[in-house]
Amino acid sequence: MSSVHDERRRQLLFLGEPLASTPNLAVRSGLGSTPFAARRIPVASHRCCYIARQFTRQTVRRWNLHSICDDAVQIASELVANAVRHGQPDTATEDDPQAGVWLAFALRPRTLLCVVRDPSQLHPRLTAPQPLAERHRGLPIVKALSNTWGWTTDAQARGKTVWARVTLPAA
Repeated sequence: MSSVHDERRRQLLFLGEPLASTPNLAVRSGLGSTPFAARRIPVASHRCCYIARQFTRQTVRRWNLHSICDDAVQIASELVANAVRHGQPDTATEDDPQAGVWLAFALRPRTLLCVVRDPSQLHPRLTAPQPLAERHRGLPIVKALSNTWGWTTDAQARGKTVWARVTLPAA
């Protein structure tokens, strides 16, 4: 296969930067599969929520879901902020593709699924926010903006996954 053909194939399978130069980004669409986008969020960066919001905005717009963009951005931002703030320190190296916090989206026929994975098995807790409180507002916001949300732990993969579903507008 020629390198031009390989590059074209890579562009069809991965949107955004080419796979070889972005080990933390995977976006798949076409070929009869569920559209999927995932990105590793650098937790050491003070810009982690900004990166999550930008990635969410780009992904949702690419999928022409403009009417739910703001809700999806807010949900992703809250879930990533919780993962960075409350997740246990990751003992894996920065080069480990499984390490850190991952933000992913899957486009289903009637819903957008937002998934955040972190290395902690600490259960998320939905608590009532106190008036004017600076903390404990993330999950109530996720609950209000999504149709359903939940979480699961995986002892073998050492971590948890928190997810939220947003119903797509009728076509």
